[in-house]
Parts: sequence; structure tokens; C-alpha cells
Amino acid sequence: MQNVKFKDMTPQIYWDAEVEPDQIRRLLHGEIDRVGHIDRINLYRRLLMTYDWYTLLNLIPSDRLREALSEPVLKGIHPASLRDRYLYARNVLFG
Repeated sequence: MQNVKFKDMTPQIYWDAEVEPDQIRRLLHGEIDRVGHIDRINLYRRLLMTYDWYTLLNLIPSDRLREALSEPVLKGIHPASLRDRYLYARNVLFG
């Protein structure tokens, strides 16, 4: 996704924290492990609870999608019906 679009989306993801969009992008791409109190698990949860599936596919690098749908991420997804959709997607994609 282009940096301009990602920059515009960062306040929607972390409306309750001041974070630099480039730092969030670097975290998402695995270039760094955390940004302040935010780790990748927390970032994935926020993304999954904020955006629709097709936006997520544009935001999350394909080599990070398995991690984004991992058990540590999904166990914190609410409501349960949303978590169930991502569990289904994980099973379809990764077996």
C-alpha cells in the first residue's frame, strides 16, 4: 500500500496513541519488533478489528498473513463472530 494511504489510515488504527505512521509500517513489515507499547500482535488485532478483508489483504504483506491469523492474535479478537470468520479464513488459506 502506498505510504500516503497508510499514513491516512494510521490514526484510525491507533486513535488512542500517538504513533508515527512510518514506525507502524516498519512494524507491520517486520523491520522492527515494537513501537513503544505496541507489538506486532497488537497491531494485527487492531487491523483485523478495524478493516474489511480486502483492505487487510492490501495492508498486510503476504508473507505476514499467517502470523496475522495466528492463535495469539485471534484469541484477542472480539466479537466472537468476527474471530470465527478469521479462523475460517485461516483454515481455508493454511489448512
